[in-house]
Amino acid sequence: MSKVFFLRYIEVITSSFEKWCNILHGLLAGSDYWRILYWVVITLMFVVLCYLFNKSRFNKSVPKNLFGFSIFIWLFGFLLYIIGYYKNSLIGLAVVPRAFFASLKMFAMSCDISNVSENLREDAIYTSVFMLTHLAAVYVTFVFIIKMIGYKSKSALRIIGYNAEGKVIHLFWGVNEASLSLAESIAKNQNQADQIIFVDIDEEECNDCSNKKVTLNRITNIITISEEDIERLDEINALVAHCYNGPASLSDNRNDEIFKSLNLNRIGNIVEKCGELHCYFLSDNETDNILGALNLQRDRRIKGKLSNSPATETNVVAYIHARKDSNNEIFDHYSQYDAETKRMKFKLVDSAYLAVELLKLNDATLPVNCVEVEPHTGCVVSPFNALVIGFGGTGQEAFKFLYEYAAFIGPDKKKTPFKCYAIDENMDRIAGYVKAKMPAIRYQDESELKTELELINTKVDSELFWEKTHEIISSLNYIVISLNDDLVGLSIAVNLFKYALQHRNAKDTVLKIAIRCYDRNNEIRMREVINNLNSSTEGSNVEVVLFGEEQSIYTYDLIVADKILMEAKEFNRVYENSPLSADAQWEINFSNKEITNIMADKNVSRFHAIYDLNRRKAQNYSNSLHAKTKIRLMELAEKDFILQLEKYDAYVRDHIAETTKYTCPAQAEQLLLNMAMVEHERWIAAHKLMGYIFAPKTDLVQKHHQCICPFEKLSEYTQSFDCNVVNTTIKLEYQKKKK
Repeated sequence: MSKVFFLRYIEVITSSFEKWCNILHGLLAGSDYWRILYWVVITLMFVVLCYLFNKSRFNKSVPKNLFGFSIFIWLFGFLLYIIGYYKNSLIGLAVVPRAFFASLKMFAMSCDISNVSENLREDAIYTSVFMLTHLAAVYVTFVFIIKMIGYKSKSALRIIGYNAEGKVIHLFWGVNEASLSLAESIAKNQNQADQIIFVDIDEEECNDCSNKKVTLNRITNIITISEEDIERLDEINALVAHCYNGPASLSDNRNDEIFKSLNLNRIGNIVEKCGELHCYFLSDNETDNILGALNLQRDRRIKGKLSNSPATETNVVAYIHARKDSNNEIFDHYSQYDAETKRMKFKLVDSAYLAVELLKLNDATLPVNCVEVEPHTGCVVSPFNALVIGFGGTGQEAFKFLYEYAAFIGPDKKKTPFKCYAIDENMDRIAGYVKAKMPAIRYQDESELKTELELINTKVDSELFWEKTHEIISSLNYIVISLNDDLVGLSIAVNLFKYALQHRNAKDTVLKIAIRCYDRNNEIRMREVINNLNSSTEGSNVEVVLFGEEQSIYTYDLIVADKILMEAKEFNRVYENSPLSADAQWEINFSNKEITNIMADKNVSRFHAIYDLNRRKAQNYSNSLHAKTKIRLMELAEKDFILQLEKYDAYVRDHIAETTKYTCPAQAEQLLLNMAMVEHERWIAAHKLMGYIFAPKTDLVQKHHQCICPFEKLSEYTQSFDCNVVNTTIKLEYQKKKK
């Protein structure tokens, strides 16, 4: 039986082959139109095949190269239908359009074999190839559907079977570049007990998700994650769930079933069982981020976790992308010091603030590199002048950075001159708030000789802008460009770079032009332009630097581990000369008990006590970050760094807190005292930026401080605090270098 079937099959194939030889001979012997058309289609198919199978950087599979495979299958189907529809009596204008649309309908699972020539419908080879081509088209369509909505189905199954017992969960609300960058950084630093979960939020017009009806639009909108984002989520092994509008949409303040209301019961179960929970609200909508975190802390599962958290810490933290302004800081401050009950800890993620923190962390972008330092004294013999273009969030943070980190002393032991020009097209709406917030900063409405911050209302393409640039370009040390538009900012940076080379002398001090990158898609272009500029003028006194890239801001070290906080804690421990761990000593200095002490000692409210405690915290941050500036001023890093540090560490090791006296050579003692004066000027600058002014008596409520005065007017006891900061800086640097 099988032998007969095989012989019959060979007979059919042979007959079909002979028939195809006749068909192809007829086609190729036809008009030039047909010959050209066939060869064009076959050539296109060959080109597509070469494209698909010679892409060394890509996975050679249908899901990875869906577009290429669909084009190839369509071309092949187009050729089959042309052959199938062809009759000697028909012209190309009749056959080609029909074949074109019929081949497209293959992907909609439609087959037009009834219009194919009868002799081909009975041909084994043609019908076999015809059906295989249609099957391939259906497969491509199926893969496309699975690729778009199957990802979430797969994720849902993974969530159902996930065991979160005792694990650390990183729960991201919303998928955007900031959250993906941070998740990728967490994945590089996480251990096996960590799991990243994304809740893809589909934002619709209605704010109350509880009253939504199931519509066709709602069903089709489940496809909200791009192909590139899906690949990035797969690489970090993230679980993905979906909801509408997110926790910010819940308006019922009595509702304590947040996850249930959002149809995220599975995620709620994971939250309930996990050992530690980190929630991330990193969208660009500050209002939704804050409201979402506030609503989420009402959830009964969250409350249950908080009640079981250790006595001195919380196991639930919310990271909120929002500006660190006066009202948002209330959430941050009060979540850390709650006298009555445990609550979710809020940590503000201010991208403008963190972008400027990156400048502080980078040795090459510190203001001390842009001034002339007198050898062996640490005194600066040149003024510091800056230009900030764009005075929004990043621009204001940049001014604060420059004002504090460019607080130097000259040979006369006085603060060196500082001047910053701030330009913004909306300055008339910004200036009032800035002046009210920092009243001790000298503005242009006072004597021109005393101006520290000049606020200019103009656009970057105005005549006034370039007139002011021409006036100050030769004296500038630092330019910060923060315009929220990468391409405009890059254009301004390039033009200022050229202008500086044209109008500055080779003997002028260094000019840094720092431009912020806001969009990841522009980073490669901006970096390439900047690298070309700097390399082409290597050795000049003008340099462009890029800062604030999203992948640099949204990192595990900067946000979750809070590396800057860890450094501040260690500085505090060494400053206190404590035998305890850095965390333990920090808890003693900055706890609820200390707030109570401040309230009693200074007779102030809890609000002002918390503010004062955070003021002290901020000084540990600043002292830690300012260490590089002090070391650079002392010129310890110029040569034999470790030997220099060892020598100065011996000078300060047994220093007593209440005195400014050092047992060391006179030149070294003067250098250490000069650094104490620099520290005092930095401290004054930091307090002016916080809104403090000088007064004979310190008052926390009115923001008066008696130490905002020249160093020589302080008592030796008060001066010794500045000396101790310098001592601590040297000790820490020496400890780091010994490791």
